[in-house]
Amino acid sequence: MKECNIIIASFGHEFVDGLLSSIIENTKDVDYAIQVVDNHKDNDKINNIVKPICEKYNVPLHLDNTLTGYGDVLNKGAEVSEDSKYILYMDSDTKVAKGWLREMIDCYERHYNEGCRLVGPRVKKFDESYLECMPEYHPDMEFLSNNDIELSNKTYLVGVCYLRERATINEFKWDKNFLRAYWEDNDFTDQVKFWGYKIWVAGKSLMYHKVNSSHETIKKEGLNPSAVGASNRSYYMQKWNYITQHKTHPRIRDMTLGDYFGRE
Repeated sequence: MKECNIIIASFGHEFVDGLLSSIIENTKDVDYAIQVVDNHKDNDKINNIVKPICEKYNVPLHLDNTLTGYGDVLNKGAEVSEDSKYILYMDSDTKVAKGWLREMIDCYERHYNEGCRLVGPRVKKFDESYLECMPEYHPDMEFLSNNDIELSNKTYLVGVCYLRERATINEFKWDKNFLRAYWEDNDFTDQVKFWGYKIWVAGKSLMYHKVNSSHETIKKEGLNPSAVGASNRSYYMQKWNYITQHKTHPRIRDMTLGDYFGRE
């Protein structure tokens, strides 16, 4: 059994080569496997870009154009990957630094008895400036000190990279009803908090993110990013308003929050 399975949603096709190269170069201290998942309906793009890259690095590619969006793709990746203690979800428009995954796992285990069940890395933009991993949290001296940081109840991890245990797979998962992209990371983080768990940023883990690439990809697909964002926000507000009002109901307590709500 692998220590960790890395699930990559390959929407930003032009970045997949750089990401896989950086993972292989900078992940020497974890027994891991990679699964690339794609639901793109453009067969030419898949055959000419994604498949050759995956073959180059001998990485499995799972294609399924019945998957509805980002969350559905990540859930499918967890289902089709081999058994492992940890699952790590990540965007394709990223690169990782040396020791990144070992540090995330170590952070998870350091804070496990404090209720930690989700870990993210520190994130820099490709231009080396820090990305605020939490909306109200600025990269001050604490953030730059390489210390682990516990997220407050008012914050969430930006949807770039998440580490979890496979043992929690039936407690919280990505809600496939969110359109690509926006607000699904708020929802995923809120699910973790709903069950009373804690979320941490691993202070010594570093990765890089191409900001706004999802925004540009959505536009290239002929969609309006503002409209997608507004629709997802409306769904998020409706969903969590319902959960808040019914949180003591047995049906809410027993369900997996990523499966329950349908979008009209």
